[in-house]
Amino acid sequence: MTARLQVAGDHIAVWFGDELFAAYKFPPDQHLPYWFPVNAAGGIGVTQEFPTLYPHHRSLWLGHGNVNGADFWLGRPDSGRIRHLGLLWQRTVDEGVEFAVQAAWQLPNGQTLLRDERVWRCWQSGTLRLVDATITLHALLPEIVLGKTNHALFCVRVRPELAVVNGGQLCNSEGGINESGTMGQRARWCAAFGTVNDTTVGIALFDHPNNPWHPSQWFTRDYGFLSPSPFNWDAWRLTPEQPLHLRYRVAVFVGEPDLDALMPR
Repeated sequence: MTARLQVAGDHIAVWFGDELFAAYKFPPDQHLPYWFPVNAAGGIGVTQEFPTLYPHHRSLWLGHGNVNGADFWLGRPDSGRIRHLGLLWQRTVDEGVEFAVQAAWQLPNGQTLLRDERVWRCWQSGTLRLVDATITLHALLPEIVLGKTNHALFCVRVRPELAVVNGGQLCNSEGGINESGTMGQRARWCAAFGTVNDTTVGIALFDHPNNPWHPSQWFTRDYGFLSPSPFNWDAWRLTPEQPLHLRYRVAVFVGEPDLDALMPR
């Protein structure tokens, strides 16, 4: 199946054949870049863009609630903004597409604390759709502290039908079920799935083995949030000489695939 990118003024769309898989969005009126929609094969979306509960959540995104004490999560007037700086490059790779973008983490006064590069590789295998993310955070001050917070890093907010409170399911690689069995637990992956239009669909996030805290503790909620983030329990320090390198995988699926077999190496 032919994969292609469609670059527009405020988003980059990924297509598989004539189906839209996902769009990486960076409208200037939003507080950070994010992916929406994120569609399973057949066009069924698996995430929410503007949920009623915690409306600052944005589908599939990266943020942090405590960067040297500043918020880059809530999108309030006194919060920092993660500004899209531009597309660095794009290419076609192995039945998929790959592109790189930059972003700046700016305070309301215009000072930039962090700069990041994000490389996204998207491809499809059968009805399985995957994204590999490689993210590098660079400190622009002598020291940046990513402090303790329950609002941190790479995360997903699923559509209502996939949330446990609405009959969906949440599980992790270690056999944990729902928030009670996954919150704060170390795991290689965590997934949410449910039934939409009589079809089982879901989304899984994978913590890459090369990440510094692998296997990560997870922050999960039965209302439909999951994130491989240790920051509810610990902090991390960056310097200009020591950036933070992170890798994740996202799997968007129909049915119930073998998620262990999809673990990145």
